[in-house]
Amino acid sequence: MGFTDDVRRALNERIGRGKRYPNNKRMADELGIDPSQLGRFLKRERGLNADSLGQILDRLGASVTFGDDPAEASREVRFCPPGEAGGGPELRPDDYLAVPLADPILAAGQGSVPEDRVKGWVLVWRHQEPLRFRTNLVGVELGKAETAMAPTLHPGDIVLVDRDDRDPAPAGRTMLVREPGPEGATLVRRVATRRVEGDLELIFYSDNSREFPPATYRLQRDYGGDIARAIGGNVAWAWSDMGLK
Repeated sequence: MGFTDDVRRALNERIGRGKRYPNNKRMADELGIDPSQLGRFLKRERGLNADSLGQILDRLGASVTFGDDPAEASREVRFCPPGEAGGGPELRPDDYLAVPLADPILAAGQGSVPEDRVKGWVLVWRHQEPLRFRTNLVGVELGKAETAMAPTLHPGDIVLVDRDDRDPAPAGRTMLVREPGPEGATLVRRVATRRVEGDLELIFYSDNSREFPPATYRLQRDYGGDIARAIGGNVAWAWSDMGLK
């Protein structure tokens, strides 16, 4: 089977009683595509143009992986029935992601987190608006002395970092950043940028600016022009101790 057949099969598997979409029309409405166009595609009567196919995959939260792409960190989830207990709502694996919890320096990388370096797994409901369409997520727990982002974040809080989103614009995004050099720390900070002398200046600043003043670096000078060496990803979600707010 080819790529188009795989997409067609995956769509058909999500239609029916008790599944993600009760019928073709509901699927078409949620995917933003003409119902008759979708119906003919599912029946193998016609294909889809690249724009329509891309729109469907985007709405489903799917991603295309090429052979030379870095492996994604988060994994699909499989629920196993608890014996004869039964009862309760049906849990659908398609609705969840298992996100690895890792040290910040590993989370900021681009490859898979080694199995023996995974601290644990965080189960997330993938349909929350900030997490929709994100798949390459890694969890990071703030250290005991990490008070730079207070009162927004506190020691022990867990953040989910999207490693596919390293764009510092717009200014003020909370991101996992790395100081330059082999001994540079990996931290959660807000990021701003500006053009200076033909280079891009990166400003890493905290919410607790009295104790943690901003740090300024240059993309070309300090990171060899590679944004992935400076920014590990965007903080898309956080579990925070509300008792400290």
